[in-house]
Amino acid sequence: MIEKNNWSEINNNISEIKDKIKNSINEDDLTSDLKDSLKNTIASASTTLNELKRNIEDTLTDEEIKKEAKNVISKIVSELEDNLDELTSRVSGYFEHKTSYEEE
Repeated sequence: MIEKNNWSEINNNISEIKDKIKNSINEDDLTSDLKDSLKNTIASASTTLNELKRNIEDTLTDEEIKKEAKNVISKIVSELEDNLDELTSRVSGYFEHKTSYEEE
């Protein structure tokens, strides 16, 4: 009877390990998808802002307005970079914290 309980316990342990591995793989996929999505969003925003700069260069004739418009775009780019740095730090911290918590 004890031997049967041991096998049952071993089977439960194997099942738990299998579930943990499966969850870890799913989280890795989710993290990868999130990173890819973020990269695509950054690339799209960069393309849009570069096109806007080109349009300003090609369209505006008043140098002062052109300079102010470029300054506004530079501020937008700077703000986006700051927000992306903060977001990247928070996401990395979240996954590092979650991983270390699960390992304990």
